[in-house]
Amino acid sequence: MKSRRQNLSVESSISAISRCSSRSPTSTNGRENSEPIPADLIFELLLRLPAKSIARCRCVSSLWSSILIRPDFTELFFTRSSSLPQLLLSRQENDELLFFTAPQVHTSSLVSPNHHKKIPFLLSTSQICGHLRGLICLTHQRTVKKRKETVPVMFNPSTGESLELPKVKTSMVMVRSFFAYDPVANQFKVLSMSWPCYKSGWICKDHQVLTLGTGNLSWRMVECSIPHHPTYDGICINGCLYYQAIVDRGSGVSAIICFDVRSEKFSFIKKAQDYKGRLGILTADRDELTGESRYMEMWLLVDAEKHEWSRHVYVFPSSWGNVAGEAQLYYIGMSGNNEVLLSPRYPSSPFYVFYYNFERGTIRRVEIQRMDALKHGRIHTFLDHVEDVKLYANV
Repeated sequence: MKSRRQNLSVESSISAISRCSSRSPTSTNGRENSEPIPADLIFELLLRLPAKSIARCRCVSSLWSSILIRPDFTELFFTRSSSLPQLLLSRQENDELLFFTAPQVHTSSLVSPNHHKKIPFLLSTSQICGHLRGLICLTHQRTVKKRKETVPVMFNPSTGESLELPKVKTSMVMVRSFFAYDPVANQFKVLSMSWPCYKSGWICKDHQVLTLGTGNLSWRMVECSIPHHPTYDGICINGCLYYQAIVDRGSGVSAIICFDVRSEKFSFIKKAQDYKGRLGILTADRDELTGESRYMEMWLLVDAEKHEWSRHVYVFPSSWGNVAGEAQLYYIGMSGNNEVLLSPRYPSSPFYVFYYNFERGTIRRVEIQRMDALKHGRIHTFLDHVEDVKLYANV
């Protein structure tokens, strides 16, 4: 019932704004109105609509479209949305990836998510490359004339818009891509690298970058003097993309690779998660974080050039075993209220996420409904999701 009332409210708002924006300049007494409806008033009214309604409103009229693609409008919409970040969860159903959002800041132990859009996704040939500022970057591998091609796709879960990017330029079979953002230039970039196959070679080559929003979407080769092979998803912090990689296959030695998004230069850090804007690594006393784990270790980067880290140990409360049970959890990141979010990789009934507060040593378990319908397929969980209404041509 609540959802229906909300939909009616949105429909009423759209109808009212439409009547205002299309009102005749002639008044009821036959004389012309000297004060037409100001565009800024429509601007303010539209800012109150959800992102998926904004996408529909672009089709109402040329006036609305011109307002809704203005950089000041999209940036203000994003800023307002950022004040209430959400959890973004996805799960695979058949050959599609379904997206849900749920409140990130709450006191309830039970949350009902909102269903958003879906996008084609084959687990064997598709990969989620990253989530930044309300956008998802995925890659799909397809076969064309007996040759494999990797094609990145930008997807906005809030509006349902998607944009297929140019295929990665490489003759190799395996491709790994990362999604990155430069806050200084306000630019999104996709970093890709490739290697022959797992058996015949492990060092990545053909490092290349695609910059969005330039009007000319094309891949550019960049130099990388650090032989490595990425092993985990990356994280982008303050214009730097970090990801863990193997740098010596024989010994299995790994390092943190740092890619400066603006300069497009590579470096590495010996020995990642984001903690209060700093790079950190979270580990547990066991290979997997479960109800049997007793503590977590956090390593915070102190000096990247000197490869210096600080170590902190956090012992779980006595209730941890009962709260976590048999769930196998992985680290998502830090929420705005200094809690680390832990989430299962696969569906369970019921489905829980966990918030651990380092400073207080407390744990909260929150059930998210409608996530346990599937018994197979991985659950992807993202922190700090915000609604973004930018057109991809302007990203």
